[in-house]
Amino acid sequence: MRDGFKIVDVDTHLMEPQYVFERYIDSRYKAAAPRMGVASESGRRTFMVEGEPFTRETGKYPMAAPGFLEAVRKAGRRFERAAKMGFSAESRLQDMEEQGVDVQIVYPTAAGQMLGREFRDTKLLAACCRAYNDWSADFCSNAPERLKWAAILPMQDVDESLKEARRAAANGAISFYVRPNPVRGRTLFHDDYLPLWAEVEKLGLPISTHDSGSASVPSFGDRMDTHVTGHILSHPFEAMAAMAGLIWYGVIERFPRLRVVQVEADAGWVPYWLQRMEQHWDFSGNAEHEYLKRRPTNYFKSNFFVAFRGDEPTMKAAVELVGDRNFLWDTDYPHPDGTFPWGIGAMLEQPLADESKRRILWDNAVAAFNLA
Repeated sequence: MRDGFKIVDVDTHLMEPQYVFERYIDSRYKAAAPRMGVASESGRRTFMVEGEPFTRETGKYPMAAPGFLEAVRKAGRRFERAAKMGFSAESRLQDMEEQGVDVQIVYPTAAGQMLGREFRDTKLLAACCRAYNDWSADFCSNAPERLKWAAILPMQDVDESLKEARRAAANGAISFYVRPNPVRGRTLFHDDYLPLWAEVEKLGLPISTHDSGSASVPSFGDRMDTHVTGHILSHPFEAMAAMAGLIWYGVIERFPRLRVVQVEADAGWVPYWLQRMEQHWDFSGNAEHEYLKRRPTNYFKSNFFVAFRGDEPTMKAAVELVGDRNFLWDTDYPHPDGTFPWGIGAMLEQPLADESKRRILWDNAVAAFNLA
């Protein structure tokens, strides 16, 4: 708690140790498990699987651009204590305590990048997802009331995703982390995923959409040549496309209890995006999308949550235009392009009513993630 506000940071990241996949993966996949190696394209030491790095190392939107890596090193210095402690649960809880964060929702770092590959062997990918999820559960067991883990799903294989969703939910997952990018020609709103969304709705957990840089799968960032410019596009535009698709292609109409949390994409765009969808509803209604029974904004308000950074100057206007019941707050801890620790103070200084701050910092997250 800080300044009288209970706080949930809805987008934080685990920093996977080098051993995570080899130690936690099913024994039959141990020889093929991801491990650290040197990417031939860049000479960078990174996680490798199926003979390739998790991330795109060269070409458009590359992870290994020297200027970007130097910026990462420089910005990451504020997490030196956590790094020296191996980004352990103890170091995380120390940072939370010092800044007044009560609960963190935790997502992957390297494993999220891994999901940006197509994978030739999707059964191997499913084993990798199980390995990460089991390690994540163990990590959060150090403080289960404060650290809540989201499971990753092998979206390249729908049947395996169904199995892992059930298994992870039974093991204590609080959400399902999914990349919003198309995978194997399938968007999140593709009909092939309808059985998965039916199961997720039945399980009562939200999906959390979260892009990650330098993917091999299609990304809006591909329009740019550098990591920085690709990153500017990828996260918000993938989130916007996912929201529009899930609404207009009838996923939310079919599964009215499916909750969608969108993180690390900012939130100042929400009023404009709702406006854009409403304009098209006024023009053509559901002429091409017979599954829509309500206006787009109604689906947003009943099923979506979008996370602000604390320092977004558009926050006040967005809350005034949309209301305060669909917004959350995140820092991207401990990633160097995030806002920890200053994002907390910036959020508390926003020109919003205390009631709105309380909803954004706590109440809405309780509703989104079933924290009660």
